[in-house]
Formats: sequence, structure tokens, C-alpha cells
Amino acid sequence: MAEFFKKYFSKNFFYDILFIFVLSLVVTFASFLFIDGVVHFSIPFVLLKKPTILFMNFIPVFILMLIMYFAIGSVGGAFLSVGAMIFIMGVANQNKLFYRDDNLKITDIVLLKETLGMVKSGVSIKLSPLYFIYPSILIVGGYYLLKIDKFRLKKIMRFSGAILMCFVGFFTLSNFMTVRDTYWNNSMSLFHPYIEVERAKDRGMVYTFFYHYKDFFYKKPDVYDEKMVMDKLDSYDESMPTDDEKPDIFLILGESFADLEEKGAKVDSEVYLSFRKLQDKSISGLIQNYTFGGGTIEAERYIYQGAESFPPYIKNINTFVWMLKNAGYATKSMHPFTGKFYNRLNTNQFLGFDEFLHLENYFDEYFVNKEADYFPDRILFPLVLKDYRNRDKSKRYFNSVITMQNHTPYSSEDKGIGDYLDRKSFNGTDEEYNIANNYLYGVKDTADQLLNFTEELEKEKSPVVVIFYGDHLARLGEEGKIYEKMGVDIGFDSPEGWLKHYTTPFIIWANSAAKEKIGDDMVGKNPTMSNYYLFAYALEKMGYKTPYIQYLSERRKEYPVDASSYISENGKLTADPSEKTKKDKLFHYMMQYYRLSHFSYDEVADKK
Repeated sequence: MAEFFKKYFSKNFFYDILFIFVLSLVVTFASFLFIDGVVHFSIPFVLLKKPTILFMNFIPVFILMLIMYFAIGSVGGAFLSVGAMIFIMGVANQNKLFYRDDNLKITDIVLLKETLGMVKSGVSIKLSPLYFIYPSILIVGGYYLLKIDKFRLKKIMRFSGAILMCFVGFFTLSNFMTVRDTYWNNSMSLFHPYIEVERAKDRGMVYTFFYHYKDFFYKKPDVYDEKMVMDKLDSYDESMPTDDEKPDIFLILGESFADLEEKGAKVDSEVYLSFRKLQDKSISGLIQNYTFGGGTIEAERYIYQGAESFPPYIKNINTFVWMLKNAGYATKSMHPFTGKFYNRLNTNQFLGFDEFLHLENYFDEYFVNKEADYFPDRILFPLVLKDYRNRDKSKRYFNSVITMQNHTPYSSEDKGIGDYLDRKSFNGTDEEYNIANNYLYGVKDTADQLLNFTEELEKEKSPVVVIFYGDHLARLGEEGKIYEKMGVDIGFDSPEGWLKHYTTPFIIWANSAAKEKIGDDMVGKNPTMSNYYLFAYALEKMGYKTPYIQYLSERRKEYPVDASSYISENGKLTADPSEKTKKDKLFHYMMQYYRLSHFSYDEVADKK
């Protein structure tokens, strides 16, 4: 054994490994020069206080350096090659941020052809002084390393070492770099925590790049029978409305819109007066969401997909938006906030949207968002109506609108708007009262604007359906403590409290022209259901009966509330479902995986 080590592992080898360790640290620190369009010189000092972020960016660089060391046989060669890789990644990252407002990820390999096409079409690479300084230092450093370090590995060592480090690299990538909790629970805290692009900058370019390796795969259920899923879908006969019967559709997400009166709060009758009028003219009810005080994107995407799944949005996935596009609709989304939020700017295309109007390309000229003073619905709804009236009437129209008005935080100041919450029954401070009262004022205004919007649509000769829903309860106070002070039980001590914690209202409203085409008065109370059923339920009412919509309709009738904590069983919520319910849930997971892994609209997608 001693002879073996003496033959293959000299002191020079161990010096090289130590040198590679140091050089990997240097390259890792250098990689942070490229995380943004602006160089942040404070980052090295921040990283010393954030060792996890430094370590997670260092590990891939170190492994790559070792692979190249064994492959090339010298420290200088490894430094030059890995340094060049980081440089290319950095240029790509900064240019992707500039042109697409998105970070470089390993999944962008699938976009290589598109990128080369952009360059060929005349899109120029944005240059920076860094692009001359970095390679100059790299070349000079690599040259001196090659000149100074004369030690060269034997071929057997190079071959076996390279193979071994490739295995180590793959294992690390698959089992270590992609751990969600590590990524989400650590950051440099330099950028915006709720904007995906900014959040990725906070993790570092290298870590972000390799973390998204997981996005290449959808997790297959432990038990999966594709034939069983296909047989189930084949058992339904598809039925679709004629072109003349198809209505124009608005799917409107009311930010933090909740019915606190329904939950037991003593509020002024004016708050929900407009909403009650709408409920009387609509199909109405409650949806059970999966988040509290945030997580808008989950409700939004679950409803588009008709599934409680949140896959990586890096390629086309089945949604009802694609279904409508395939049925001849022009598909649009409007959101009066930055398109970077939840990365809608780059992911909406994979959901089936033709166009996305957001702050940067449309709304900024009408209102400037400020914290606790977001884009008002009194401006938003008229703009949505204007867009509808200027539509291409040769196609049916679908618009998914995501509002911002009632987004947290809520001012703790007395705005002089009057009392919308009963002061006598409120058991909290003046500041807490103002938070709740200001929130309720915003809810009232949203309902007023929505009522005006539907009254304008009633005048339209074209059939129009509006689906409006709240995405989650507002976070009123720390951990929602203000609800308790309003006399509202949203605790988890009982199924009823749990349901109040997660339910928000919805309406499905149709103008007279739509009611005539649909052949239904579109009025009535609906039992509470999980949010992923909502769009499918509304589409079925409009005459859309695809196999998947029929499957969801069948499931909704048996399991209207479907969550991990509770599920409906024989009309009651239970945390301990029967074996049949568990079996049906497993099949539902199989159905979701099938839908994620088998895109149905390639033909219409190819026309984009």
C-alpha cells in the first residue's frame, strides 16, 4: 500500500490539490461579479458572514476544477478552463438578465438554439469592462501557473481521477445541490426576497445555475400506472361548445380578497354590499386555497392547471389556457406590477399566454406603485375594459387579470375613511384596528369596481363570463393575530377553523348574452371546493367537456375539498381518510404526473 501511494501520490500531487482548493475559492468569489448587471464590491465581505452561500457556490467550482485537473493534467490548465467556463456563464447570465430579466440556469441548455438564433438575427452581446479585465487576469494567471507548476500526473491517475470526480460531481448535483430547503433558507439578503430573479441573485450565479438541475425532472409517483390513467381519460366522450356558443372569458384574481363578514367579523354592511349584489346574480361559493397571507402564484397556477402541483415552468405544460388557445381564443394576462414577480415575464409563455401586460410594458404610465399603495382597481378595471373593447373580434377573448390593490402591507394609520369594522367588538390596539379597517376599505373598493365592471359588460352584445376569486386571506398582523381580535376563528384546532383559514370567495358571473348561449341562468350557491377545481367547473358550465374536465368534475363531486391536512369524505372533512379515499388520491397523483409529462397542444404551440 505504501509503495502504491508513493508511486501515484507524490507531495506535488497534494500541493496541487491544495492549490486547486485556493484557486477554486478565488474563482468562486469572482463568479459573484456576474450575478447582476452592476458589480457589488461588498459581496466578498457579505459572503464571509454567509458561509452556506459561499460553500454552495464553491463546491461545483471545486469539483469542476478537479475534473479538469485530472482531464488536462495540470493546475494551470484546470484554472484556465474552469475560469473560462465561469466567464462564459457570467456573460450569459448578465445578458440574459438584460434581455429576458431572468437568471442563467442549467436548464437553459435547451434554449441554446434559440440563443444562437437571436445572435444571428442581430441581437448584440452587451459588453462590460469586466469582460476585458476578467479574461486578462485569467490568461495571465493561467500562463504563470503553467510556467511555474511543472508537475504532471500520470495517465492512469488522470483517467481514473477524472472518472471518479465525474461520479462525485453527478452525485453532488443530484443529491446535494438541489435540496430545496438549503436553497430557500439561505441567502445573502442583498436583493428582493419575493422576486424570483432577485432571489436567485441572492444565492449566487453558480449555485442558482446548478440548483435548477432538478427542473429537468418531474417526480414520478412511487406507484404509477400510465395505462390506468389513459383508460380513465379514454372513458369520457369529449364535448365542446360551437364557435357561436363560446363566450369571452375573464379570470380575475382578487389579491387577498376575503369575505370576513362570512367568517364572523362585525363589519359595516357597505363593505360587501356590491359583492352581495354580484353573488345574487352569479354562481357563488368558497374555494379552499393552500396558502395563507401570501403565495398568490400557487392559487393562480393551480387554477390554470386544474391541479395542485407546482412544477418548474421551463417548458410547455397542460393548462386550461392552452385548451382555450387551441379552441381559437386570444389568450392574455394583465398584472399591474412588475413582470418579474414570480417570474411571470418568462413563464407565462409556457402556460399558453399570447401576451402579458405588466408594469414595465404597459401599466407604469398610469400609476407608480409604492409600498402599501399599490395599483388601484379604480384604474385597473377601466383599463381591462378598454383592452377588451379594443380586442381582435375575429377571435374569442380570454384575459387572466391579477390585481394588486389589497396586497400587504396595510397601513396602521387612521386614513379618515370612516369605520368599516365595528370598534366596540374589536379587541385590539388602535394601530391593529387601522390595519384591519384599511384592508376592509380596499376590499369594499374592489367589490365596487368589480360590480361596475360587470355592469359595463352586461351592455356587450358578445357573450361574456367573469370568474372572480380571492387567492388567500390577508396577513393581518403577526401570524394573522388581528383575525382573533375581530372575533374570527382561523385556528387549526378544528376542521372549521382550518377551513376558515384557507377559504376565500368566488363568483362566476355571465352577462345576458352568455346566459342565452350557455342555456343556463348561471345563478346559485355552490359547495366549498378546492381552488384547482374552479376553472374546470366554470368551463364545464360554459360547455367545455374535455376528458380531463370531466374527470375533475367527477372528483369534485366526491372530494370537493382536497388538501393534505383534510379531505372531504361523505360530506365531512376528515384528517383520517378511508383506504378508498387514499387509493383515489394516489390515482389523482398519477393523473397529475401524466398531465405534466404528456403535453397535449404541440400543434398550437408550434404556431407561436
